[in-house]
Amino acid sequence: MFQGPLPCLPASALQDELENRANQVRCAEKKLQHKELESQEQITYIRQEYETKFKGLMPASLRQELEDTISSLKSQVNFLQKRASILQEELTTYQGRRYSPRS
Repeated sequence: MFQGPLPCLPASALQDELENRANQVRCAEKKLQHKELESQEQITYIRQEYETKFKGLMPASLRQELEDTISSLKSQVNFLQKRASILQEELTTYQGRRYSPRS
């Protein structure tokens, strides 16, 4: 796509060439975005296809057990994040009191 340095041309011709190249860049960017979107759609389709096949291979009771485990782990993570936040606040408060100048 690169066409080399611009020859010595009048200002209007240079402006036309500049606009032409800017249009080429925009066109290339649009093509790239389109290809990226196509790739994402393909990935999503393949992932959904895989999940559908995988669900068909796994017994329903095992799948339910795993989903319950995931749900439980998510709850535990949320609880631990809240607890860590509280502990961090307490630490910050403690450090603020410890290092603040005394009157």
